[in-house]
Amino acid sequence: MKTAAKAISRDQGLPRRAILIAFSLLLVIGAVFFSQTVLAEEEYPNQSAEEQAKGREFIEVTSKRAFDVLKQKDVLSQAELEDQMRVILTDSFAIDYIGKLVLGRHRKQATKEELKTYFDLFPDFLIKVYASRLTKLDTTEIEIERVIPHGKKDMFVRSKVDGENNETFDVDWRIRPFKDKGYQIIDVKIEGISMARTQRDDFTSRVSESKMAGLNQYMQNIIDGTEEAEPLEIEKADKPENDDTEDS
Repeated sequence: MKTAAKAISRDQGLPRRAILIAFSLLLVIGAVFFSQTVLAEEEYPNQSAEEQAKGREFIEVTSKRAFDVLKQKDVLSQAELEDQMRVILTDSFAIDYIGKLVLGRHRKQATKEELKTYFDLFPDFLIKVYASRLTKLDTTEIEIERVIPHGKKDMFVRSKVDGENNETFDVDWRIRPFKDKGYQIIDVKIEGISMARTQRDDFTSRVSESKMAGLNQYMQNIIDGTEEAEPLEIEKADKPENDDTEDS
């Protein structure tokens, strides 16, 4: 009789246990659904019209400054052009961040002394190279087309640049907000060619061939004017819509 009573008790407990399990599953499913709904509805700052307007205005002002200088390249000397571009680049580009980005994984392989030398040289190197490359563009007008959010913080400000001989170039400015400076440029793509990625590939090749010491010496040579950086080859061609230059 006791055995039968226990069996009946177990049988009565099964529905109760099943109900508890089903209820627990419903709670879990509900929590997952709620969290996904909240995430779906969450709007990152770069998706707001107000922030996109700020990003657009930042590039409008910066590009106008740059192209006003470029229009004088037949009047100013190369040194004068570079001096004026230096001010714009220092104001508008995240130079320290770009320095870390283009060095990439080689930071882990370098000594403290080599890294110190690298980061001491990089600002002057970047200004020299970017100023040289940008002054070689034959540009007359720029038109901002649209702003495209990228990730949680970044935006691509897409523009068309009218050059001589009725040529038009696509120029995308990748910007990111920094606490101390507001929006800063972290990359420029000209006809789909990323200047940051091009620089990173070049640095990777040089470190592979001559280690960090060789890269630092190359940067010093560019700054001193005893060597010239590779030109940015720009061709009108089909290109992918997205090109992630970085992993962050």
